[in-house]
Amino acid sequence: MNQRPEDNRPHEPSAAEAPPSPGSWRGPLVGAAVGILVSAAGFGVLWSKTKHHSETPAPAFQVDKDQVKLAPSAVPMRFETAVVISGPPLQRAPVTARVQTVEALTAPSFAPLDGRVVEVPVKIGDHVKEGDHLMMVASGDLASLVKEQSAARLTISTKEALAQRLQLLVESRAASQNDLMVAQSELNEAKLAAGAADAKLRSLTVKQAGESTYWILATRTGTVVQLDAIRGKQVGPDKDKPVATVADLDEVLVVSDVPQRDAASLAVGASVAVTQPGSGQEPILGTIELVSDVLDAERQTVPIRVRVKNPHHVLRPNQFVEATFGPTNAEHVLVVPSEAVVTDGAKSIVFVQVSRGVLKRREVKIGRQTKDRAEIVSGLHEGDVVVVKGALLLLNAIDSEG
Repeated sequence: MNQRPEDNRPHEPSAAEAPPSPGSWRGPLVGAAVGILVSAAGFGVLWSKTKHHSETPAPAFQVDKDQVKLAPSAVPMRFETAVVISGPPLQRAPVTARVQTVEALTAPSFAPLDGRVVEVPVKIGDHVKEGDHLMMVASGDLASLVKEQSAARLTISTKEALAQRLQLLVESRAASQNDLMVAQSELNEAKLAAGAADAKLRSLTVKQAGESTYWILATRTGTVVQLDAIRGKQVGPDKDKPVATVADLDEVLVVSDVPQRDAASLAVGASVAVTQPGSGQEPILGTIELVSDVLDAERQTVPIRVRVKNPHHVLRPNQFVEATFGPTNAEHVLVVPSEAVVTDGAKSIVFVQVSRGVLKRREVKIGRQTKDRAEIVSGLHEGDVVVVKGALLLLNAIDSEG
C-alpha cells in the first residue's frame, strides 16, 4: 500500500489533545485545596461549638424565693434527710450549783455581851451536841449584870425584913397600916427588879464561868460549819456575823441559777440529780424545794433550791456541784438531728422537703440541744422530712440568689 509523504511526518496533537502546560493545572489545584481547608475549618468550628455546648453542665438547682428546686436532668446534688419524730424531752445540761445548809437545821451563835475571846475549844468540822462549849468570853458587862442581880436579891431581903417588922408593929398598934402598905410596895418593886436581872442573864443563852467570863453554848446538835473567833478577838452583840454556826448536815440545800427558758418548766417536787465533778461517785437524788418568783437582774437567771438527803455527809457546805434537772412535764416533744438546724443570723432554719426535688426554707424555734439532737418548739410537725446534711449549702444558695 502506497503511503503518502504526509504520513511519514511526526504526529502533532491538536489543541484539544495537547497536554496541559505547567501553568495551566496550578490554578485549579490551589482552588481545590482552599475549598478543602475552608470546609475543614467550618467543620472544626461546628465541632468546637458542639463540644463546648455539650461540656457546659445544666444548673443543678433553681432558687425560687425561699425554696430550692432540684433539676432532675442535672448533675445530682446529694442530700440526706430525716423524718421529724416525737419523743421524750432531751436531758438538760448540768448546771453548776452550791451546797448550803438548811436554815431550819442551822443554829448561829452570837456573843450577847461585849468582851474578848479567851478560849476556843472547837474547830470547823467538829461534831458537837446541844449545850457544848463553843468559846469562852471575858466581859465587863457580865460583871455588871451579876452585880445588878446580887443587888436586887439583897434589896429583896432588906425589904422583906422591913415589911415583916412593920407587920408586927401594926398588929401591936405601934405602926400605921399605911406604913405597912408602903413597905410591901417597895418589896414588890425589889422582887420585880431581881426578876428582871435574872431574866437578863437567862436570855443570854450562855453559861457563866465566873464573875466576868461566860461560855457561848451550842444551841443544837450538829457540825460546826462556821467559826469566827480566835483568842483575843473582840466580840459583841453589834456584830452582824455570828461567832459560830452549828448545822445538821443530814440534809442540805443545793442552790443553782437556771436560765429563764429552762426554769419555766420546773416545778416544786421535780427530781434533780446532784453530782460531784471528778469524784466518781453516783449521783445523789434530790427534789426541788423552791422555784424563785424573782429573776436575777444581772444574770437573767432564776434561783432554784433543791433539798437533798445527806446521811453520809458527802455533800459539804460551800462545795460546788453539778445539778441535772429531770425532764419537763411535757410527755413528748418534736426532735430532729442537730445538723438539720442552721442559723441565719438570729433565726434558726431547717429545710423541709415539700415535694420531690423541692426543699423549702422554714424558720423554727428550738428548745434544748445536745450534741446529736435538738428539740423543736414550733415550726415543724411530726412526720415532716427535713434535710440533715446539706442544709447549710441550701441556705448559702438562697442567700447568694437573694
